[in-house]
Formats: sequence, structure tokens, C-alpha cells
Amino acid sequence: MKGYRKSFAFIMSIILCISMFTACSNSSNKPSQSTDESSAQPSESASPSSNEESPSTQPEPQPNDRTKFDPPVTITAALALKPSDKLRNGDTPEDNPVSRWFKDNLGIVTKYKWVVTDSLETKVRLAMTSGEELPDVLYTSGTLFEDLVDSGKIQSIDEAFEKYATARVKDSYVKNPEIWNLVKRDGKIYGLSGISNGIVGATVMWIRQDWLDKLNLKAPTTIEEFEAVLDAFTNQDPDGNNKNDTYGLAIGGNTGYYHPTSNYMADTSFIFGQDQPYLWIKGEDGSMQYGSTLPGVKDGLAKLQDWYKKQYLSPDFGTQDAAKAMAEFTSGKAGIAFAPGWSGGWPIGTAVTEAAGKNETVNIKPYPLPAGVNGEVGRQASLLSYGIYVFREGFDNMEAIFKYWDTLYGCAIEDSECPFDKGYGEGYDYVLKDGKPDWTNVPDGVVSLNAYLLLSPSSGTAPMNVMEGPSIYQRVAAGQTNSVFEQKLAASNGKLTIEGFAVANEQLPSDVPNGFSGANTKTMKEKWDQLSTLEEQAFLQIIYGKQPPEYFDTFVKQWNDQGGAQITKEVNETAASMK
Repeated sequence: MKGYRKSFAFIMSIILCISMFTACSNSSNKPSQSTDESSAQPSESASPSSNEESPSTQPEPQPNDRTKFDPPVTITAALALKPSDKLRNGDTPEDNPVSRWFKDNLGIVTKYKWVVTDSLETKVRLAMTSGEELPDVLYTSGTLFEDLVDSGKIQSIDEAFEKYATARVKDSYVKNPEIWNLVKRDGKIYGLSGISNGIVGATVMWIRQDWLDKLNLKAPTTIEEFEAVLDAFTNQDPDGNNKNDTYGLAIGGNTGYYHPTSNYMADTSFIFGQDQPYLWIKGEDGSMQYGSTLPGVKDGLAKLQDWYKKQYLSPDFGTQDAAKAMAEFTSGKAGIAFAPGWSGGWPIGTAVTEAAGKNETVNIKPYPLPAGVNGEVGRQASLLSYGIYVFREGFDNMEAIFKYWDTLYGCAIEDSECPFDKGYGEGYDYVLKDGKPDWTNVPDGVVSLNAYLLLSPSSGTAPMNVMEGPSIYQRVAAGQTNSVFEQKLAASNGKLTIEGFAVANEQLPSDVPNGFSGANTKTMKEKWDQLSTLEEQAFLQIIYGKQPPEYFDTFVKQWNDQGGAQITKEVNETAASMK
């Protein structure tokens, strides 16, 4: 579906910035079931496809015994570079600390068939059109994945997963079975999705704590308390300059993808509670309903209209993008903004640091979301996965793929055998001083090697539902730095980033997932842009007061009549076929 609420390219750049902090295991956060590959048996639910064989004849899950391929196995890939993807010491994309480790220890050699500095998708599509052979491994998403499946140029991986995936890797998919819906087409699995940690895009409430303190207020937990804080931040001169120049809530209504109440920063999706717009939501009877047509959305839009009339929002919120709205928050025009934990680094942490350099105090803190209009806490869940690895038809080294995958997966779950617990390369993201890693004093600055990973199975830390106990961010936010992984996280991230992600973890049980992750249906392909434009216009007209809240009912009827009802039918049929 076009225009998902998070800007995919931007979120992916964030993932690359925070990705793969790895370290030793510790007792307070361990896998929630045995990950002893040598003894664990495959679970039937771990399989991406049904298997009629008896358990005694099913393939054993393979341990990653770190045996080295001899002769080495060469895998071709594609590399998309950004200006920040610099290498040092004469290293090259194919010869650097990461590639050397895999070559020297596992006999896996990476070769780049393509290296681009612009659009990798364009390169892939040109190759598909011209008949040029694809690399062995490609990282894809969205319509490109669908077109690759349709092209017949990539292979299904059902058998390879059963044969080569380790028990702990299979366990991660058992605990997140919905992940297969992203890649299952006609009963076959056509890609390997990394599993998100669940908090990459998870929103928290950022508040000017100094304003709260000045006005003797506390962080709100209900919609009534929230509204009282908005009123105070708008009308009680919280910055103390004797001017009526502040407002309560920063919103970036110009998203570029139709969703004015749900940007990647400065959004307001909390207000809808569990009735989240823009998502397919599974009802109590198991059927899918489009969230933007639910009654709670009408109530949320009515509340936003009221706030707009009371000047709690910027008069220009509908034309402001996320960066502009957050700039108004960090510069002291607005008192509250909803944004993911990573925004504690940029733009929030940046603004706090810059203010300190001017001998000014800007005190901003993250808090859990308050309840929405219907008394329920709810936010749109972070994506289950941020991309899919696909494999060229005819590629026959899937065993090497799963050894590579398992090695880095072990790092994500803080395995003591992780070879990259300190970082990916000495002199890049850490240096050794007296035998101990130092992540803050790297000569000429820290340089990430994330771009040079052939595969990456997670979005920074352990996948959802895999680890017991507090997350790494919660542990470090509480002052725990026992393992090298915790020490690295503490040294490599600002305090507000760590606190932001720790707060994001608290409300994972309240997340509202997108209930449909299959391919675009026939009518979606034909009508979705038209329906999204209708939706955007209706929402903005209500919030701006150009239409009464009752206009929502008109919108819902129009949405259904113009193709929404048929899409809903198709979504439910597709979802049923995936069971």
C-alpha cells in the first residue's frame, strides 16, 4: 500500500544510524526459551510453509558451528552508498573489517555486482527490463518486492529456511509469525525479512519540562490533563517573555503521503487511542476494518478541531512538514511534540546542546503517551520489518546466507559469541585503549560500517518478543552498564535518545499493528491514491473547521462507495488465504 505512515527512506536512515549495537549476554535479558542449536528441535510453527512430514523426518535446524567454507563461497550483492559511507586505511567495499572477518572465519566472500550512489531501485528495474542478471542478494521493499516476485527472477526460500536456519533464528520467527505475511505469495516464501525491535518508529511524548515546572504542572496521562497542559502552554506565558507567542502541540500535517495526523515526527496519532487511522485493524470477529473509518477517528478529529479553534495548534500545521514542526518545538514556540525515541538525538538533543552552548537552558523530557479521546492508550505500531532480502533464482549458497544471518542475529540478542561486540571495526566505531574499547574518542570521528553488511537481521537490538526482561535501552537508562553491549550503547548515544527509546518500550503492549501486510489488492492498485486524497482532504477540512465533525460520516460513505468497500472485501479475502 502506498504512503504508509512512516517515511520509509528516512526511517531506514535512522535504522542505519542506530543499527546493530551488539555485546555479551547477561542474566537480566536473555532469550525467552532455549537457543541451544545443538539440541533444540524445529517447531512446526517455525516453518514458513506447511510440512506434511513427521517430526522425525523433518530437517534438523542447523547450528552455526562457525565452520569455514573451503573453498570460500562468493556471494554477489548490490551496494547503495551515501556521502557519509566513508572507509579508512585503504579499505574498500569488498575488503574492510566486516568482510574480512566473514572471509577469514567463515569463508564467505562478498562481491558487489553494483555500487550506486543514487537509486538502487532504478538500477534493479533497469536490469529486470534489459535481462541483466541480478546479484545473488538484494534488499527490497514495497512494489519492487512484488515486481521481483512476479518476474520469476528470485527464488522461494521455504526449503532453505527449513534446512539451514538455526534454532534460535527459527525461534525469532515463531515468536513473530506475522512476519511471513510480508513475503508469502501463493503459499511460497520469497524473501527473508529482518524483524524490527518494535521501537524504531514508536512514538513517545516529548515535553518542555521547564515549562511544566514553571507552571506547576505534571506530565499528562489522560486527555483531560493533556488538554489542560495545552491551554496553559498556549495562554499562561510558559517561556516567561510576557508575550502571547507560544502554543501547545506541534504537528507536522504535511507528510507527503496523505496522512496529516500521522507523520514520522510531530504526529498526533495518540489522540485516536486504539482506533488508529491509516491501518487495517482486526476486529473482535477477526475481520479487517480500515482504521480511518472507525468511530474513534471521528471523535479524535473533533477534538483536534476544538484545539485548533482554541489556538493550541499552529495555524499552519497542515502545511508544516515534520522538520518544521519539530523546529517550532525545539525553538520554544510549542511545548509538546510526539516523536520516536531517536529524536532525542536529532533534533531534540541537538537543540538542547546548542542551547547549552549559548548558556541557555532547554529542558525536554520524554514521557509515555496519555490516553486518547476514548480513554485508551494507543499508537501506531512500528513496522514489523523495514525491508526484505531476496535471492536470485539459481543462487545455490543459502547455507552461507544463514550462517552470516545467524552470526549477526547472535549479536542482536547479545550473544557472548558475537564477534562484533565492541563494534564493526577498530578505528571506525571504536578504538582500544589499554585493551578496553573506547567509543567516544575515535580519531577523526566515528564512522559506521553498517552499509557494508551483506545482511542485517534486526533494526539495532533484539527482535520483538525474543528477549525477556527490560530492553537494553531500559537497562542503560536505569544506569546498568555491566556488559560491553550496554557500555557501548551508553557511550554511543545521547542520554535523551536512550531515555526516549526506554519510554517507547513501556507502551509496546498498547501498540496497534497494521493487520494487513499482503500485496496490494486489485482495487487498491486502481483506487488507493484517489481514496487517500479523499481521506486527507476530509481530515484537514474537519480539523480546520471548514466542515463539522459530522462530515466524517459523509467521508466514510464516499470512501466505501468509491472503492473502499470493495478493497475491504479483497483485504479480508487475502488475509483469510494467508492463514
